[in-house]
Amino acid sequence: MNRISITQLSILLALLLVASCREDELVMMSDRQQPATATADESGIRGLYILCEGNMGSNKASVDYLDLAAENGTVTYYRNIFAERNPSEVKELGDVGNDIKIYGERLWLVINCSNKVEVASAADCKKIGKIDIPNCRYLAFDKGFAYVSSYVGPVMMSGDAPLGRVYKVDTLTLQKVDSITVGYQPEEMAVVDGRLFVANSGGYRVPHYDHTVTVIDLATFTVVETIEVAPNLHRCRADKHGRLWVTSRGDYETMPGRLYVMEQRGTGGWTTAATFDLSVTDLSIIGDSVYYISSSPIQQNGKTDWSTGIIDVNKLETVSTHLSEAKELTAIERPYALIVHPINRDFYLLDAKNYLSSGQMFHFAADGTFLWKVWTSDIPACGVFTSKAISGGQTTEETPKQQRYLYAVDEYVPAPGQFVNLLPKYEEGDDATTMVAKCTEAIGGNRGGTITLGSYGGYVTFHFDHPVKNIEGEYDFLITGNAHSGNAEPGVVMVAIDENGNGKPDDTWYELRGSADEEQPQKMVYDYSITYQTNAMGNIPWTDNQGRTGEVKRNAYHQQEYFPAWLKGPLTFTGTLLPSNVMNRGSEETPYWVLNPFSYGYVDNLPNSDREGCSFKIDWAVDRDRQPVHLTHVDFIRVYCAENQECGWIGETSTEVTGAEDLHVPATN
Repeated sequence: MNRISITQLSILLALLLVASCREDELVMMSDRQQPATATADESGIRGLYILCEGNMGSNKASVDYLDLAAENGTVTYYRNIFAERNPSEVKELGDVGNDIKIYGERLWLVINCSNKVEVASAADCKKIGKIDIPNCRYLAFDKGFAYVSSYVGPVMMSGDAPLGRVYKVDTLTLQKVDSITVGYQPEEMAVVDGRLFVANSGGYRVPHYDHTVTVIDLATFTVVETIEVAPNLHRCRADKHGRLWVTSRGDYETMPGRLYVMEQRGTGGWTTAATFDLSVTDLSIIGDSVYYISSSPIQQNGKTDWSTGIIDVNKLETVSTHLSEAKELTAIERPYALIVHPINRDFYLLDAKNYLSSGQMFHFAADGTFLWKVWTSDIPACGVFTSKAISGGQTTEETPKQQRYLYAVDEYVPAPGQFVNLLPKYEEGDDATTMVAKCTEAIGGNRGGTITLGSYGGYVTFHFDHPVKNIEGEYDFLITGNAHSGNAEPGVVMVAIDENGNGKPDDTWYELRGSADEEQPQKMVYDYSITYQTNAMGNIPWTDNQGRTGEVKRNAYHQQEYFPAWLKGPLTFTGTLLPSNVMNRGSEETPYWVLNPFSYGYVDNLPNSDREGCSFKIDWAVDRDRQPVHLTHVDFIRVYCAENQECGWIGETSTEVTGAEDLHVPATN
C-alpha cells in the first residue's frame, strides 16, 4: 500500500474542495486583509475595484475590492471577490484582465486573451452577461453605448497583423450593434465633443509601429480624421478643456517614450500643444492636475527606474516631480499603475512585483504620507472607484423584480409659486433632504400624491429602481399631473444616463422634444434664463435674459410664503421656454382664463385619462444643439415648468407632478 504524504493529502483535499465548489456552487470565499483603521470616506466614494491581469496563459485574471465604507472603522481589502460572487463560473474571469470601468449600475471588465468583455453588477460584482470580442483591449462610453478597442487578430508578433477595430455595444442589451476599422493594434480611447479618439500602437508589427490617432464621429460612426502623433501609442485621456493626453511607448530601445498634449485650434485641425520627455505608463487627470507615473522599460539591478509627478493642465507645465518621499517607495519593484482619488486626491500605487505571484497596493495621503499597504492578486493593473458600498460576504438574495412605478425623488428645486411650501408641506427645520423625502412619499410608487414645481424653471428629478429601456417605436414611460380641460400647465422632460456610475443625477442631460418645436418653432425660446429674488411674504420679483422683469404675485387663496423656504435666494433656472398657452375667453372685467394643451410631449399638459398624451419616447431626445441623440436607456428623469406667465386671479402657471410609470414593466410588479 502506497503512503500519501501530508503535503500530497493537503493538495488533494484542496483540489477536491475546488471541484466541489464549482459542481455544487459552494462559495470560494475571498481572502481578506484589514490594513488600517479609518473613518468612512465622506466624499461619497465607498469602494475601489482593482482588476488584476494574472500572468498570460494562466487564466488567473481576477477582481479585488477595497471597502472604503469602513462602517466598523476598518478598511478591508478583498482578493478575488469575483470568484466569491460567481461560484458557477468555472474559469472565473479568464486570461489577462486589461481594463475596468463602471457605467451606470454596471461593472465592465475587459479580459484580453479570453476574447471577452464581462459585465457584472457594480453593487455586488455578480455577473450579468458577456460580450465576445476578439483580442479586446480598452473601453469608452457615450450615450448608452460601450466602445471596445480590439486587435482583432490573435496574440502574435507579425508584420501581417491586421488592422484593428472598435466595436459598438448596447450597454443595456449587451449586444454588438456595429464595428469600424481603425489603425493597427488600437489601445485606449477618449470621447470629446461627440467624437471617439483611438490611440493606435501597431505593437504586433515591430518595428513598423503605428503613429496615429483615429477619429470617429459617433453620430455617423464613421472615421473622419487620422492624426499623426508618435510611434506605439497607448494611453489616451481627455481633460476638461477637450485636449487629449496621449502617451507613446517608443520602441523600447533607442526611441524613448513621451507624453503628448493634443488640441484642436480652430479649423486648423489637431496640433501638439506640449510634449513631455516622460515615458508615462499611467496617468490620472483630476481637475487641473495630471498625475503620472513614468517608468523605464529597462531594469537596473532587478528593479525598474521610475518616477511620479504632477503636470498643471492649464499651464502645461510640470509642477512636481514626485508624489511622495516616503521610504516605503523603495519596496516597490515594478510600479504598474497609479490610481488617484477624484475628490480627496489620496493615491494608490500598484506594484506587479515579479509578474508571477501576488502584487501589492501602496496607499498614500494627498501630501505623500505613506498610510498602508496590502497584498493583491497577481499583477494589479487598473482600478475604478464606486459610490456604492458592497458587503464583503457572499450575497444570496434573489434579484428583486423591477417595479413599474417611480422609485425615488433625487432632487426637488421648485421655483416660487402659490403652492410652494404646501405641495409638499414645508415644516420648520426641513432642508433639501427632507423635502426630497416628502416628494418621494407623495409621488413614489403608485401613491398618487401631488407636488408642485412652481413657476418657470422649478424642477423635480427622479428615478426608477432600474434603467428605463428605449424600445424603438414604443412609448417608454408615463408621467402624470393634474391637468384637465382648459388647464394645461406644461412641463418639459429631460433624461440622463448615469454615465459616471455614481448614482447621482450629475451627468449630461437631454431634452425630450415636444410638439411645440414643430407647431410653433418661431415662438420657442431656447437657452432661456430667469432669476428670482427673495421678498418675504410679498410678490416675488424676477428678471430674465430677454430683458424682461415681472413678479410671481400673491393671491388671496394661498397665504404662505411663495419662495421655497429651505432654499437660499436668488434662484436661477435655464432651459426651454414654451410659447404662451393662455388666453382670456371672457372680458377684462370678467376674465375667463383657458390654458390650451400642446399636442404631445409635455407633463401636466393633457388629462391623465389620456395615457398616450401623458407618455414619452426616449427617441425624442435632443442635445443642446437640438440634434437627435440615440439613448439605449435612461437612469434619471427630470421635469421642469416650461411656462412663464401670470393668469390673473388663477395665478402663475405651475407644473404639477403626481407620479410616473415605466411602460415596459407589467403593472403587477
